[in-house]
Amino acid sequence: MDLVPLDPFSMLRDIERMFDRGSAVTPSRWLPRIDVFDRDTELVIRVEVAGVNPEDVDVTVEDRTLTISGHRAFDETTEENGFHRREIFSGEFKRTLVLPDGLEASEVKAKADKGMIEVTIPRKPEVLPRKVKVDVG
Repeated sequence: MDLVPLDPFSMLRDIERMFDRGSAVTPSRWLPRIDVFDRDTELVIRVEVAGVNPEDVDVTVEDRTLTISGHRAFDETTEENGFHRREIFSGEFKRTLVLPDGLEASEVKAKADKGMIEVTIPRKPEVLPRKVKVDVG
């Protein structure tokens, strides 16, 4: 697997998110959780977006940057002081990832299923492992 440059600000965002969860009375923004892993000949990014209409999610690739953005809204008309506790984030979200080299960015696919968005990006054939036959004799 290719190494991806370290984004030092990602740790700061994680710390900020931790404090937001514990102290925010009215969450104003949220960052859906993601998993990134290899599957055979492709890179897979899963985004947890429960309660988000798939039509409200945008997936864009520019150079080596993948951006997944959208919004979640609830039809409730309850005023803030009517809540006893409010932990479910709503509003805009945006996740940006730097992709490793060797991917076919023009072949990105995304599908929604059970509150998850799965983005798949195939690897270029020249970077895939190749089996070589060993001649005997």
